[in-house]
Amino acid sequence: MSPLEARYRRLLACYPRDHRARHEEEMISVLLAGARQGQVRPDPADVADLLRGALRVHGRRAFGPVSAPAWRDGLALAVALWPFLMLTGALALRLLQAAETLNNGHGTAWERLTWTLLPTEPVVVAALPVLALLLRRRWIAVLGAVVFVLYHIGHPRLLSLDTLLVPNHGPVLLAQVAAVVIAFVPAGHRAITLIPWRAFLLWGPLALAGLTASKAIVRWVDVTVDLDIVRWKPLPWLVVVALAAGYACRSAVGRRAALLLFVPAAALGDLGDLPFVPTSTALAQLGCAALAFAVAAALAWRRNGPVASATDR
Repeated sequence: MSPLEARYRRLLACYPRDHRARHEEEMISVLLAGARQGQVRPDPADVADLLRGALRVHGRRAFGPVSAPAWRDGLALAVALWPFLMLTGALALRLLQAAETLNNGHGTAWERLTWTLLPTEPVVVAALPVLALLLRRRWIAVLGAVVFVLYHIGHPRLLSLDTLLVPNHGPVLLAQVAAVVIAFVPAGHRAITLIPWRAFLLWGPLALAGLTASKAIVRWVDVTVDLDIVRWKPLPWLVVVALAAGYACRSAVGRRAALLLFVPAAALGDLGDLPFVPTSTALAQLGCAALAFAVAAALAWRRNGPVASATDR
């Protein structure tokens, strides 16, 4: 193989695998036939044309009619994962409250331990839609919606539409809606089956640890004294979200679900504060997230290889 042919083949690696299997030899023949005598490097015009063609092929597969089933499943999967994020947020807040209860010194040690172990209403409200999805029981989804309404009746201030739109309450409402939709819509009901149990066992504790760490920075660090530390509060959760997105990107459905869910999921860890921190800090945090994403994607690809299916277009 000549150096010119080797370089052209490296460029053709930008095309999808099955596209190369069908057209690579033909494309190489045309490129080599048009090369100059003694040429060892691809012509810049050919490089631009190959890269432009690769983008067109990927674009048609990512957003064309052939990708509609993958987008539909990706949307259903993103909706199905939202209640899990809400439960993670409720549990993270509860862990921090429990730690504060154990350390505040009020009451006896037994009383503090009892207060710590007792489940709180928000955790129960967030857990019911998750149970509905895991157990695939419609009645639990309906029960979760009823409990959500009763919880808000007991807290009248939460019934305001303006309040429901704030981060602590609006997303929980969306979780209840998501659970009901998935329970009663067959396409959505199947979405949760796309995630193996081992993935829940891996990413559940990791997500809880990352979000708890991000929230702990806000609650336990003196903002006026340690502002530089507080500015890094989104990082633990942002890295976990980026790792999960990289892990999911091995499949077409996972890529689309990650794309749809990344920003709202990252926002749970105060990602919205990034525009108000120094540019260097924001770029460093986003760089850490990008590195985590790249590492997770590379490891998932190396371990499992590409998925060859119709939904991977």
